[in-house]
Amino acid sequence: MADVAAKPRGFRAKLGFGAKDDAPRKLVKNTIPRDDAITVNSVNVERRFSDGMSERKMLVSFGRKPSGDSGHESHFGRSWTNGQRQENAPTKTRAPRKLLKAPKHVPKGIVLDKDTGERKDLTEMLHAFNYNDATDHIQETAQPLPPEYDPSRSDGAFFMACVPIGVWLLISAYLTPLDLAQLSSTCKAMHDLLIKTVAQSFRDPINLHHRQTFLLSMDLKLPNHLFCFPCSQWHIRTHPGSEILKPSSVLNPLFTCPNSTNNLLPPSRLRLTDGRTLPFTFVQLAKRHWAHGPTYGIPIESLARRWKDPYSPWTHESKYHIHTNSYILLRLKSQVYVTPGMTPAAKRLLLFSRSDYTPYFSVCAHWRSGILTEIPKCALDHIPVPETTVYGQLRARKAPGPVTLCEHCRPMRRCPDCPSEYLFEIKLVEDRTVKGMVPERFKLALCVTRWSDLGSAVAPEDREWAAVTGGGEEYDSFKEIGRRAVSGVFESAFSDAVPGQRILSMRPEGEGWGRGGEDNGDDWY
Repeated sequence: MADVAAKPRGFRAKLGFGAKDDAPRKLVKNTIPRDDAITVNSVNVERRFSDGMSERKMLVSFGRKPSGDSGHESHFGRSWTNGQRQENAPTKTRAPRKLLKAPKHVPKGIVLDKDTGERKDLTEMLHAFNYNDATDHIQETAQPLPPEYDPSRSDGAFFMACVPIGVWLLISAYLTPLDLAQLSSTCKAMHDLLIKTVAQSFRDPINLHHRQTFLLSMDLKLPNHLFCFPCSQWHIRTHPGSEILKPSSVLNPLFTCPNSTNNLLPPSRLRLTDGRTLPFTFVQLAKRHWAHGPTYGIPIESLARRWKDPYSPWTHESKYHIHTNSYILLRLKSQVYVTPGMTPAAKRLLLFSRSDYTPYFSVCAHWRSGILTEIPKCALDHIPVPETTVYGQLRARKAPGPVTLCEHCRPMRRCPDCPSEYLFEIKLVEDRTVKGMVPERFKLALCVTRWSDLGSAVAPEDREWAAVTGGGEEYDSFKEIGRRAVSGVFESAFSDAVPGQRILSMRPEGEGWGRGGEDNGDDWY
């Protein structure tokens, strides 16, 4: 009978597993069949063990793993003690271990996405460099070349000097003082001809705006100077780069000015809170630092402050931001701890200063014309008053909960005469001055937030700065700002959370200002 060719081993046999059909489904203890003709004794076990070990050595030498043994050998475990083999009782068949996956190593030249971990396909970028004349069309626009200086050509000042003086004087009669000053700065011939006329026109107080506009055009050429608007001239900075914003009670000159003690020419400044102001010179320095470089001013972050009012329990925090349109935005938060059940007199003492009867929190120059002072009083009335019973006193030992405001004091208010917005809230805050984690550590506080647009910081006559300080021409904030609020622009620059309250007018009695209402007149106190 011919020899039957050996059946090729499969992948399972190479790994040491048994045949797929013969593999048991469950790991159970098999017993030796009783009708087996083979007698299992120590001699047979010794012979089978020696044959199995020789077969394993042969398979290992060829780089193959031994397959599972057939018969009854798998039912006996083998162990050695002191170099001699001992027979063990039949044990369970162990399940094969899972193959350990090798760690994934990223080969060189493969770029992985840092967020998804996927491979980046750089072929799209490489194909973008390919240009096909048949399908791709690029409209090339010729850039005008700048005129090069030709020393062989005669100077233009010579031709301007050839024009009779009477003609230039006749032309200058039709020019504004600003245009006349710019014409005189073109060349030496025009300077010698028109300097007296320009100086005489700039001395006239009527032409003060033209003089300031002409001098402010030299801002880029004078990093160590600062323009003084009361004097209408440039002054040398006494300590450039080290200017620090200080309280209004501290003398803080930035340059030597002859009109520093002249009360008739006060420098422009913005009131922040009681005893704190923002001079326009610091707004200039912050804008010059942002526009030209660090040698021209100070960073806008250096103007941020936190302070406590020395004559009241109010605390304040100011922060500034320069928008992409070069406008400076201000946010000022004021906070004070409040108690429930305050009388009208206690509310007035909490909100208004005793020195000039202005609010302790930050307000614009139009705070009297409207219902701005009524909103915090309404918010204080929503704080629940604790009960006078014994049970109520026991409940008062617990920390207070959130306070919900009404439709009158919850919305944000905007001043119709300047770009300023206000938001009043009753928050549960932590008082870190109280030692220990006790219920008295958490208190209710009245939080007032003000956002204002300070303008482009070019001159105090800017529409936004003049409107916030109470001067200048008429300003309609709802028409100028539009639908996007100043608060939304400011908060979106630092976080994704913006105030979700709707915006109503601070003066609702006018047509189109919010829901309407009655004017409080002079009853703001």
